[in-house]
Order: sequence, then structure tokens, then C-alpha cells
Amino acid sequence: MSESYRTETLDIRGCRVPVLIGGSGAPLLLLHGAGGAGMWTPFHAALAKHFTVYAPAHPGFAGTPLPDWVKSVADLVFHYMDVLDALGLKQITLAGISLGGWIATEFATARPDLVTRLILMAPIGVRPDAPMPDLFIKDPAEAMSYLFADPNIAAMMRAQTPNADMITAMWSEQAAAARLIWKRPYNPQLERRLHHIKAPVLLLWGAEDRLVPVAHGRKLQGLISGSRLEIIQGAGHVAPLEKPQELAGAIIAFAARQAMA
Repeated sequence: MSESYRTETLDIRGCRVPVLIGGSGAPLLLLHGAGGAGMWTPFHAALAKHFTVYAPAHPGFAGTPLPDWVKSVADLVFHYMDVLDALGLKQITLAGISLGGWIATEFATARPDLVTRLILMAPIGVRPDAPMPDLFIKDPAEAMSYLFADPNIAAMMRAQTPNADMITAMWSEQAAAARLIWKRPYNPQLERRLHHIKAPVLLLWGAEDRLVPVAHGRKLQGLISGSRLEIIQGAGHVAPLEKPQELAGAIIAFAARQAMA
């Protein structure tokens, strides 16, 4: 069944990397954002009906230690080259959400030979025209309003009472995310490297994204030659949680169009 998956733990040069794997079809490597590591969601399950989905956790996420060598997104680009080697994958559909979209963008500029399609969901990484809100210093309730379009979902997330393990994991992941994106959630050199991307590119954006507004998606569409921008109505920054079927459907349709091209 598409909802079923397994967890495989890789040893990447001494770094423990849990990878959720499910589905069948062409390989799709899905890179999570600052949240969502180690979770198999309805979005993953919908994609797994058409792809073999590989969803690894970044170092420092999903209960893994944050290695000293992780200093920047560039370090994770080389890390994911090793992950692909360990999985025996030569060419992939590469998808990334927010922070994962930044990693995916940098990966596709460095190793265009490995990427057959690139899907970027509200990615950070390219310098925005206006400063992004700093969620690290905001009250959790206010931070949620930047992530979700539906206030009921935001309220439900705030109402959950975390246990000690959840609190520990949350702070560990915040520390990992802060090392990568706090103060400067972009690479000032990335914009001039985008022409190295050779794969067809799909940009997906929540219409009500307050963290990385749709205007940034339109900017990226202009910067990445031939890219396609699709806007998901009723979604904020975490569109894979709010509109999983719509988002997965857009990715599947994009892949089908490219296969026929």
C-alpha cells in the first residue's frame, strides 16, 4: 500500500542518517524543511503512489546528532552526494521544502548531472527582496501564523502538549536550523549560479505564504530559465501539510508532462 514505508539507517562517513522509503516508481529524493524530519505524512503517501520516495533526515534532525562539520548548506550538498551513493541512486527527481528547497537548489547547481527534475516548494536560499520574518525570536503563536494559512490548523498545533522527548527534539532541531539559516537565510552567491541548473524546474507556492511570499516565487521564476510556477490556493508556507493532495498532484502532473516531452 502507498501508505506503508520502511526506515533504513545509513552510515555516511560516521553520520547516522535515517531515511524513510516508500512507494514504487522512479526515485524521488524529498528534502524536508526546518520541521517535519522523520515524518511520513499524507503528502509522502500521495507521492509514493507514483514514485519511490526517499525522505532522509538532515544531520541534527529527527533525533540525530548535529556534527561539527555541518557549518552551512554547502556542507549538506556534499553530504547528499554521499547519501545518493549509499542508496545506489544515479539520477533522481529532487524535491525540497523551504530549507530543503535551498539544499536542493544548491545541489542542482553543483551536480546537474544527477537531477532529472527539480521541485522547489517555497524554497529559501536566494536573497529575498525584503527581509524574512525571524521566527527564531517570535512568540510560538505568532510564528505559527507565518507558517499556516488556516488559523484552525495553527491553533491545533499550538494546543498540542509536548512531552519531554518532543521538547528535547524541538530544541535540537531549532539549534540545527539556526546554524544553517539564522541571520542569513540565503547564499548571496546562489543567484548567479542558477544557470547551472539543467533539469526542468517546478516552483510550488502557497498563495498565503507570509514567511516567503509568492512574490519571491515569481522572482525565482524569472531567474531560473524555463521554470514553471504553480500557486496553491488556501495554503501557507507549509503547503505539504495544509494541501498535501493538491501539492502532490501538481508534482505528479509535472513529472508526467516531462516524461512525454
